[in-house]
Amino acid sequence: MLEPLIFFSKLAFRLPYALGKSWLSGKYQDFDIWKTLTIVFVMECANSLDPWTLKWLVNPLLSIANRIGFWWLGAGQTYGLIRWIFQEPNAPVLMYVHGGGMCLDMIPCSLVYLRHLKKEVGCLSIAYVDYSLCERYPKAIEEVWNEYQKLVSQGHRVWLLGDSAGGNLCLNVLQRCVVEESVLPEKCVAISPWLNVTKTESFVSRTTSVDFLTWNQLAMFKNVYAPNGNYTDPHLNLETNFDVEAWTNVLASTKLLILCGEDEILYPEIIRFAQKLRNIDSDRIELVSQPRGVHCDTMMFDLRASEGNARCLEETIKFLGPEL
Repeated sequence: MLEPLIFFSKLAFRLPYALGKSWLSGKYQDFDIWKTLTIVFVMECANSLDPWTLKWLVNPLLSIANRIGFWWLGAGQTYGLIRWIFQEPNAPVLMYVHGGGMCLDMIPCSLVYLRHLKKEVGCLSIAYVDYSLCERYPKAIEEVWNEYQKLVSQGHRVWLLGDSAGGNLCLNVLQRCVVEESVLPEKCVAISPWLNVTKTESFVSRTTSVDFLTWNQLAMFKNVYAPNGNYTDPHLNLETNFDVEAWTNVLASTKLLILCGEDEILYPEIIRFAQKLRNIDSDRIELVSQPRGVHCDTMMFDLRASEGNARCLEETIKFLGPEL
């Protein structure tokens, strides 16, 4: 029960130091004050976080904030694990799977991002999957897969959108569709997907990195979600255990848009994964990377970016829009 007290004590001590250090180092000189404060705050919160505080304090607070966000958007009721955020007759359904290492609840800014997508794309329904958090692998995959199957069985044209761990879950749905010989979605957007859950990079320099995501944070999520995960499991480590035959079948039916920041720690594995897909069919895969971008940069910061500096968002809107 002391964990929340320790969390706030760490944060109170570390945050002023981190803000001062970031200012003196000049690493964030390319960013406005809002982006700098957000990155440093999120990084220090995550570095001070423990599983108990995450599950019993942070997630309940995020759940309350998200409920307010759903009310603000006029979202519909929940059916199973699906909540309809926007529902439009005869429109394709964008099934959104949030990130957070399969442990952290949705960040409320995601709802603002989804609202903007709906506004710009127009003819689009959006459904949010409220999958179980802090549960052992493969429960999250099974829950997202089951909700996808329900939507398909109801006759919906389903597209996928996932960020970070949600990107992992969406890509797992694509693999599962091949195995189960199920209907594949026409489109899938993966934002900063966490591709290798139990196999991290041997070395990624953080000398000039500005990313708020760290290997220690990912290790905590991994130890909650898949503490005994097998390195050779293609559902945990999608890039390392890339199945050429399976992804050839995926790309035959699904167009993929992968977005990432060039300064995030997951950048190397995302680039390798995208290149493997390009080797199969370069016309069915698009990779858009943001220079000096951090983890999930487009969802967190593109709505505030100046004109011409939100390419990831612009490409997402184009990708989800009607075919020309």
